Amino acid sequence: MRGSSRYRHFKLMAAAALAVLVLSSPSLEAENSPPFELPERGELLKIRSAIVETSQGKLFVELFPEDAPWHVSNFKYLADRGFYSGLTFHLHQPGYILQGGDPKGTGFGGPGYTLPPEFSRRNHRIGTLGMARKPDAVGDPKRPVNIQRLSSGSQFHILLDDAPHLDGNYTVFGRVVGGLHVLQSLRKGDRIEKVTVFIRPDGR
Repeated sequence: MRGSSRYRHFKLMAAAALAVLVLSSPSLEAENSPPFELPERGELLKIRSAIVETSQGKLFVELFPEDAPWHVSNFKYLADRGFYSGLTFHLHQPGYILQGGDPKGTGFGGPGYTLPPEFSRRNHRIGTLGMARKPDAVGDPKRPVNIQRLSSGSQFHILLDDAPHLDGNYTVFGRVVGGLHVLQSLRKGDRIEKVTVFIRPDGR
């Protein structure tokens, strides 16, 4: 991680604040199963890329179906139904994180279901797409909120800088590989115009 110890401390505090502020309510969304089934592996591995069109420009995304099959399939499921179109980025912390995908625009909304955790060895680097989730506990570790560490059904974050303290705690399902200048220009209130998820015929 880059920066001084004070900066590192700020980012750790920001991560804690993100969990408590954005997904702290047990009633965020019902812990229901996703309303779709996973495609067969051969078809799943063809889901490799996406374009997130925003009010500031396009983000070109590489997806990781081999590491996060439920999250990638869900991203396509919602994109195909226009779920993300018109939603805003409701959270922006400069030099750290951008978050969107909440139909309420408050940080407490979702599609009515959650996703199973799919933690991997992928690092949380600049441009990483990860799924938000409720914290394991709020205030008192003896009162768990999200003991299964379930992900939100729709809220995702994109990192504006490396954040290794998030490794192993959130599901990484993609990364921005083009349009980083657009990513850095986005602010709270900017819109997601459309998300398009592509299938590659060869699966590569």
